[in-house]
Amino acid sequence: MGKKGTKACKAIAENTGITRYRGNKRDPKTDLLVNYGLAGPKKDRFYQIYPSAKTIPTLNKNVGHSKFYAVKRAEKHGIRIPETRISLRKADAPKKWLEKRIHSIGGKGIRRARGRLRIKGKYYQKNVTSRVYELRIHAFAWMDRWVVQKRLGQRDEIAWNFSNGGHFQTVHNPMSSKACSEAVEISERILKIFNMSFGAVDFIVDSKQRVYFIEINSAPGFSGLSDHIYFEAFNALKKMSKRKVLVMA
Repeated sequence: MGKKGTKACKAIAENTGITRYRGNKRDPKTDLLVNYGLAGPKKDRFYQIYPSAKTIPTLNKNVGHSKFYAVKRAEKHGIRIPETRISLRKADAPKKWLEKRIHSIGGKGIRRARGRLRIKGKYYQKNVTSRVYELRIHAFAWMDRWVVQKRLGQRDEIAWNFSNGGHFQTVHNPMSSKACSEAVEISERILKIFNMSFGAVDFIVDSKQRVYFIEINSAPGFSGLSDHIYFEAFNALKKMSKRKVLVMA
């Protein structure tokens, strides 16, 4: 189950044989559903169309938390995040902060703060000016080894998503790096905190090698460098025994 028209979801289906749930008698018996980022009204609509799906064990069943909620909840669990607020105090200099959308895709809507007041649909996050690179951990509860990628971009860009010219590099021996190994450990905690079985977990690493959690993606888009990661992971999921799979749901 996933958003209609999502390229990543379609690619996973085409390359793994995992089919979309149709909820009719012609479908083979469904042991497990995989939710690839379906949340909010769209998920409610899915269950209206396929009420039988409610009784089927589902990976990532309850995703859809806002980005603001995710970082603040992680902070409550002792995970370092960039300072994050709904509104700024008088003592805060807006030029040191970013405006971010509470719900966004691909880094869209990130801009330098223009004021201090609360903005509908947005929150403020302090700009980590000493950022050296970003990390993405492709986390899967059923896989022993997770792929770690470094994201780089232009120093004058506040966001390093593809739309801003950012690019990924695969880290080939991540556990030899303090920052990478810490990010992997935090990603394990993040999956447990949000009761998720998979996701792409994003971090900022500064010049002192401090690691800041910034978000978890329940439906990450693909680049040519990451599509095979998801094909391999979901092919591995298909080969697992029903008993092992249901433990995660």
